Amino acid sequence: MDIKQIYISILFFIFLLFQTSFAYKLFVITLSDNYGKLRKEKIFYLGNSEPSFGIIHDLKPPKKFFLLTPNHDKIKLTLLRTEYEDQSLNIKRIGYQTKIIPEHKGDYYLCIEGDFVLDREGKLLKHFSKTPFHVEIEKGWDNLCEFDLEIKPQTRPYGFREHSIFWGQVWYKNKPLETGIVEVEKFSPSFIPYEDLPKDSYGEINYPYLKKTVKISKNGFFVVSFEEPGWWLITIRKKSGAKYYGNTLYPVELVSHLWIYVYPSKNIK
Repeated sequence: MDIKQIYISILFFIFLLFQTSFAYKLFVITLSDNYGKLRKEKIFYLGNSEPSFGIIHDLKPPKKFFLLTPNHDKIKLTLLRTEYEDQSLNIKRIGYQTKIIPEHKGDYYLCIEGDFVLDREGKLLKHFSKTPFHVEIEKGWDNLCEFDLEIKPQTRPYGFREHSIFWGQVWYKNKPLETGIVEVEKFSPSFIPYEDLPKDSYGEINYPYLKKTVKISKNGFFVVSFEEPGWWLITIRKKSGAKYYGNTLYPVELVSHLWIYVYPSKNIK
């Protein structure tokens, strides 16, 4: 990357920081699909990113991280520190990886509960994230990690091809959430320069094209679609009281993610 490219990337990064409502999001993905085989190793990668733009940030160690089995057992996993390249600034970022060797057939979830983080708008954020891991048979895909805020699949959360439809329900403290907006975006595995981002008719970044929003029903239900292959992220946010952080009281916002993998149609027979 030459000096001009670095300069443009820094300006673009600063523009995102101050002109958009973008927020860091926990990712838990594999380098292939989210399928596994009995007693065969699978590596999952954890990090902190702005998915639509391919920007990576450092990730603090999660407060809790466990594997939810098809029988609803919770198994603590070992995290190994690793590094990712943030191509927007051409620097290394802190992340983690974990190894899973499934001992039973069925549907697992990798469940993450992050620690509280203060954002630049003065809100105290708590992130949750989960990713389904399918091992040979369909069993337990409607299990919950039991987060305070969580997306419960009503459609099996794997085996999607591009243009597929997903039906989900949002739960908040063991009850369906009555109001809220779900955000859907595709994960970019590499940094997208400003000149390559989709633009509207005025030449501005077309943010609605990058991130879809859907209102939930009074029972917490919503429907979304996936137009392209790759990893997709579904996010719901909910204000949840206030909490002292240091000696100051801040409003709390819960942020919960569900990761979905989508196959290209040409690879599905």
